[in-house]
Amino acid sequence: MTDSLILVAIQLICIIVPFIIIIGIIGNSINIIVLTRSALYNHSCSRYFLALAGNNLFLSSAFLINRLLITGYQLDLTKISLLSCKFIQYVTGVCVVISPYFIVLASIDRYCASSKNIQRRKFSNIRITRWALIFVVILIGLYYINYLVLIDLRKDDSFGCAIRGDTIYKQIYPITQVMVFAIIPPCLMGFFGGMTIYNMKHIRFLPRVAVRYRRTENQLGRMLILQVGTYIVLTLPLSIAYLILVLPNSFKTTTKFQFMYLICQLFFYLSCVTAFILYF
Repeated sequence: MTDSLILVAIQLICIIVPFIIIIGIIGNSINIIVLTRSALYNHSCSRYFLALAGNNLFLSSAFLINRLLITGYQLDLTKISLLSCKFIQYVTGVCVVISPYFIVLASIDRYCASSKNIQRRKFSNIRITRWALIFVVILIGLYYINYLVLIDLRKDDSFGCAIRGDTIYKQIYPITQVMVFAIIPPCLMGFFGGMTIYNMKHIRFLPRVAVRYRRTENQLGRMLILQVGTYIVLTLPLSIAYLILVLPNSFKTTTKFQFMYLICQLFFYLSCVTAFILYF
């Protein structure tokens, strides 16, 4: 029973993840092509979706292939050398966390664009979009810079490529990761998504603009709301499971928990491809 549950989860990953990879690569590539067309490219929200599609393209290919090799075939590329250990952990860590913040930025953009306040609507423009994207990438990159310094590779234990030592920093840092990835983004998405819905219901009070442009803006707003809801649903189970693991408590992992954790990972992997399904 103990081994069978884990084997079932691993087999599901080996079967399902390749399909997620294929759909993710094709879907996000199509997203990039569509979002670079002039009809959408000139909208600030589309730039956030474009950045999200580019990041998800990387996650759907390099990240998911790496996870498939580790979980399904016990081939861990981070154990090749210390350089690959630090580089892979850093890049994947940054890219995984960046995606939800791109959605947060898009949520803020839609909130500003749908606002009755003229000054607030000015924040929804392409120039601010560029600076916001650069700022988030740099900020998350700096947050994970400790990976390049503290992570070590040892082939003589089960931890492999990991931060070593039983320090206060090692105990606190995973909790901050949960906050940065699992708590802050969903809260911001929910708040600005709710405010956007409220503004869209009162959009008749906005000054009249070109019908086609306004229709596109509304479509982007609806796409964003669906994206936010879907992302929260798919990532929440893994976030809760990871939170249980990192919190300082006496919880002992069981076979059933390991099985559920692997299944939660599958739901998280789906978040890399849902944008394509929702947009089309």
